[in-house]
Amino acid sequence: MTAKKLSKPWRLVLSTPSAPVYTTHRSKPAAYRAVDDEKERVATGMSRVVRIAVEQWDVEAQRWVRYENVWDKASDRLVSDRSAET
Repeated sequence: MTAKKLSKPWRLVLSTPSAPVYTTHRSKPAAYRAVDDEKERVATGMSRVVRIAVEQWDVEAQRWVRYENVWDKASDRLVSDRSAET
C-alpha cells in the first residue's frame, strides 16, 4: 500500500462547547492565517470557539498528528486581564 499524501495536509481543530470543527489547509502559513481569522471572529462574538489546535497529516502513519496547541480562550482572557491591571 502506498502512503497517501493529502492535498491539504494541515488542519485546525476548533473546539466549541458542542463539538470540534475541523478545517483543512494547503500550507502551514494558510493554517496560521486561519487561526488569526478565527481569533478575530471570537473577539467580535461571531464564533463560539474556545480552543484552537493545529494538526499535520503524517504520511507514514496515515493519521493526523498534533503540531501545536495555538490558542485557548480562558488563558487568553487571563493574559488580557493581567495586562489591563498594569
